[in-house]
Amino acid sequence: MKSMHLHIMIIASFCCAGALAQDNVHAKFGLRFYEKLAQRDASYEHTFQMANHQDEQDYWNDQQNFERHLGTADFTSYLIYMKGKKEAYFSHLRSCDTTCGHSDLYFKKAGEYLSSADFDKLLEPETEEVVQNIPRKKGN
Repeated sequence: MKSMHLHIMIIASFCCAGALAQDNVHAKFGLRFYEKLAQRDASYEHTFQMANHQDEQDYWNDQQNFERHLGTADFTSYLIYMKGKKEAYFSHLRSCDTTCGHSDLYFKKAGEYLSSADFDKLLEPETEEVVQNIPRKKGN
């Protein structure tokens, strides 16, 4: 009888371990999904041209509703999504110039994704520090 209880405990342990491993795989791929979704959404937002101001305002309202819903439904996925958007906006704005033609609403939304420190980094000129090593001659 004790042997049968032991076997049941072992089988139950393997089932629980399998379920936990499956949850970890799902969580890993689910988070990767939101990272890619953020990149895709940001890429679309960098290039879209709306017919009028109202269409653009509607798009940003829908986007804000999506982000708010994601934050309440799955906060971890929300954080991954927002981090992806921040990275995509930072990268794009680093190379963006006046020819990009972004609207005021775009820059307002970019301000929500990026912190003031990020904007400071964008405004700083890129400098590459070159270290020159000149060896001294021995004995002189």
